[in-house]
Amino acid sequence: MKVDTAKIKKALIIRHRAIGDIILVTPFIRALKKALPDAQVDMVIEPMGIEVLEGNPYLHRALILEKNRLKKAPLSVKMKETFRFYKGLMDAKYDVVFDLWGNLRTALMCFLTGAKYRVGFNFRGRKYFYNTVVFPDVPPKYNVFYHMDLLKAIGIKDDGEKTDFYVPEKDVKFAGDFYSGIGRKPGDKVIGLNGAGSWITKRWPEYRFAELADAIVRAFKNVKIVIVWGPGEKAMADKIYELMTADKKDVFLAPETTLKQLGALQLQMDAFVSNDGAPNHIAVALDVPSVTVFGPTNYKSWVPASNKRHLEVHSALKCAPCDNMECGSGIECMNGIDSKTVFDKMMELLKNTA
Repeated sequence: MKVDTAKIKKALIIRHRAIGDIILVTPFIRALKKALPDAQVDMVIEPMGIEVLEGNPYLHRALILEKNRLKKAPLSVKMKETFRFYKGLMDAKYDVVFDLWGNLRTALMCFLTGAKYRVGFNFRGRKYFYNTVVFPDVPPKYNVFYHMDLLKAIGIKDDGEKTDFYVPEKDVKFAGDFYSGIGRKPGDKVIGLNGAGSWITKRWPEYRFAELADAIVRAFKNVKIVIVWGPGEKAMADKIYELMTADKKDVFLAPETTLKQLGALQLQMDAFVSNDGAPNHIAVALDVPSVTVFGPTNYKSWVPASNKRHLEVHSALKCAPCDNMECGSGIECMNGIDSKTVFDKMMELLKNTA
């Protein structure tokens, strides 16, 4: 369908969940707003995504999909709130809607807006809810550009791979106070470690992170290591610290943080070593030099290609990547990556960014 972009006054993006995925959608938001500067650009997200998009100048508003909260609500409340949400979508009178998630719920959501242009991928069953259908690329590529193919379908160019994450000044001060509190001096290197992962199969083992931390302590005279953690992840951070055998006087657990505070801590890091997940996507968005360890997920989809500030280590096993959340063979893809390999990659990163 030929699209007259000059007549688009209201646009909606549907990509409602997963913090890292929402970060990877920010170039889409930016490209859309730059192409349609006078249009209102909204986005459907779950509550977890609100903080990610705070401060984003290209987005008009976020429409909150209360999926998890409503699961536990009485049926009458669930029906009332669901009706209110979908009625709000229909009453908004969007001119174009992009379904970046592509499951049955979001495809139906896209259809019910009644938008003149409904853009989505050619997924079985769901494609019938769209009137502008895009065939997705088969080879893995950085997800930023995977999404952008939906924009190209209506004649809008991409705006590059740079992702956006905005850190308020108050959180920059929070980070400054933390680093002052641990005695960081001018000239000290700061290395961040993130051992968490939303799937158990995406987690490089804690003992490997401990080995990496030991190697860092022994390699540098002036260094501070900061182990970050999120909700429900402190035990993981504690375990990395406890398994270390080197001197721990310059090794610290980050305090409990919001996403913005985590970003502020990362801004002062010389390198950030992480599993695949939201923290590494925040690091990339803030252009903090990073190394990401990959097992079941495909690095080509989740890190920018040929960017010497953002490197990766991945398994050479034939079964990887598999995208499985469970593994019957001991998660060999992650357990088999030794700490020296990651340390060497981190040193390469520091050399690239010196």
